[in-house]
Amino acid sequence: MEVGSREEAGGSVVSTPQSVTWPLDPHTVAKHEILGRYLQAWLPIMTKSNERVILIDGFAGPGEYEGGEIGSPLIMLDAFLNHSYAQIRQKEVLFLFIEENPKRCAHLHRLIEDRKRMQLFPPRAAYQVYQGTFKDVVNDILTSLKDRRLTLAPTFAFIDPFGYSYTPFSIIQELLSYPQCEVLITFMYEEINRFLKAGYSTKEQQYTELFGTSAWKDIVTETMSSAQRKQLIHDLYRNQLLNLAQAHYVRSFGMRNKRNATDYFLFFATKHLRGMQRMKEAMCKVDPTGAYEFSDCTNPNQPYLFSLPNYAELERLLACQFKGRSVTIQEIEHFVIADTPFCKYKEALKRMELASPAKIIVAATAKRKRGTFADPKLRITFL
Repeated sequence: MEVGSREEAGGSVVSTPQSVTWPLDPHTVAKHEILGRYLQAWLPIMTKSNERVILIDGFAGPGEYEGGEIGSPLIMLDAFLNHSYAQIRQKEVLFLFIEENPKRCAHLHRLIEDRKRMQLFPPRAAYQVYQGTFKDVVNDILTSLKDRRLTLAPTFAFIDPFGYSYTPFSIIQELLSYPQCEVLITFMYEEINRFLKAGYSTKEQQYTELFGTSAWKDIVTETMSSAQRKQLIHDLYRNQLLNLAQAHYVRSFGMRNKRNATDYFLFFATKHLRGMQRMKEAMCKVDPTGAYEFSDCTNPNQPYLFSLPNYAELERLLACQFKGRSVTIQEIEHFVIADTPFCKYKEALKRMELASPAKIIVAATAKRKRGTFADPKLRITFL
């Protein structure tokens, strides 16, 4: 594989594959697992209540890697074509694949056509490969919709750049302005941080477009540790998704490189609690500990440091949130999904009920077995 450095607008140098395909790295495998698992949940949910849905891959690439492993466009297509819930293939499902490199566009188009010849492509499904930047193509699509006074159909957008150009926050904000649009974004922390430290005078416009604010300058001028800096950069982008783009729920997943340093964050943003629940479940399959991280330096045959979530930490969070209150299982579930890193909570409640002394009191019901919490209206008092 030929790998070179591409100089982007504003002078930033990003290490980018120059060949049509390139090797697949471990953290991309983890990212693709999250993508595929989430679409397995998203597709039946959205097609049950909508006749038309859209999937966007904003940096689609050639569709496969050097070793023949499939890329994100084919992961999206296969999630649809091979889904066990056959009814999704009766709906209008549109795939929009965006790629700047013309050779990769052609390669991707050939792969999809090969897929169509091997596998029956539903008559109401369609795809389009756009040659161009994510910024320009999506801006043209959204402008066309506004000019025709149309709304965007329910959409899942996967935004996975090599660097930090061509992903202005204004486009993310506009996508999320539509009530049934969700985004999964690769936020290239390592490169963003590196160029912030090296000097940013020629890149101010790019950084302001990326974050949708000039508040990033405050981080640059402060003296702090690298860990503090990482948290502030992460939190600025997260808060922009919540406050400026008005996503109701945001969750990130950290990807570490072979040096075990944070390479990038995956940010998921949605307006729907159920979407957040399904994404957290997909992320927890990659890291069940609740830390929401994957590292390339981890032994691939033993991918997790721990096999179970940190229930003691979840118990602490529940006690802090609900101490002295009587709440329903439904309220507890909303808190856990929306405001904690955890996917599941009933094991923590079981531990709290069976502890000596007990940390919660569960309202008496005729058929309930201790340590079980099936009824969403079941009331629990936190001591």
